[in-house]
Amino acid sequence: MKREEANDFFNLMKYRDIEKIRKTSIIFMSCLCVMMFLVTITALLFAYSVAIKPTPVIAFDKQGKRVVFSGSDILDNETNRVRIHRFLTDFIGKFEGISPDIENDLKDAYNMLTPKFRQILLDKSVHRDKIDLWKNRNFATTFSITRLKILKGDFKAGSTLTVEGIGEMDFHSAVDYSGDGETRRDHLWFSALLIVTPISLELSPDGLFVEFYAGRSFPDLRQLRAFLSENKKDYLLTEESGVFE
Repeated sequence: MKREEANDFFNLMKYRDIEKIRKTSIIFMSCLCVMMFLVTITALLFAYSVAIKPTPVIAFDKQGKRVVFSGSDILDNETNRVRIHRFLTDFIGKFEGISPDIENDLKDAYNMLTPKFRQILLDKSVHRDKIDLWKNRNFATTFSITRLKILKGDFKAGSTLTVEGIGEMDFHSAVDYSGDGETRRDHLWFSALLIVTPISLELSPDGLFVEFYAGRSFPDLRQLRAFLSENKKDYLLTEESGVFE
């Protein structure tokens, strides 16, 4: 009888040891899972923070040394003619042109406006009908400036620039299924008041915003010439080579 009691006692001890080890293992595995979860979350948050940072731009200084700019860095405190030409080509192409993605094109163009001018156009619903007419249709335009004149102003940040010019707007199929490649060309006169800001990837890569814009299109060059002559803008019709004046 005593031998059976002894066996029961030792069996009970073994059971308690096994239960203790099992509970310890469960607690250890649970802590390990929690730690792995926290490490994963931390890694994801770090990857997200890296992803949302502005992409650095690499350039070279006069000595050939590499210079890295982030999106919030000011690259320059004045604009130039090349930036003005590129900015206006992009802006007018999206503001005056059409495409199947016209809604997003106009959003990009509106982001090039000063807040005051943007709100005026939004309150007037200037482009609502245009979006309804051309959205998701197989029509697109390509704009190019043929003459650009800077009437007055300064290139330095904080200044204003009054510019005027003419250009060509080519209408074509967004996707040319027939292969004909047929286009129609309109001639465009435009005038704009630009605000010069510091150049940065975050604010404006060209250091420019549109404070005022006016444009008018003509189906042929003769009507454009008549308009310019009547309004004493013949200086835009000179035969001098180059785009700028």
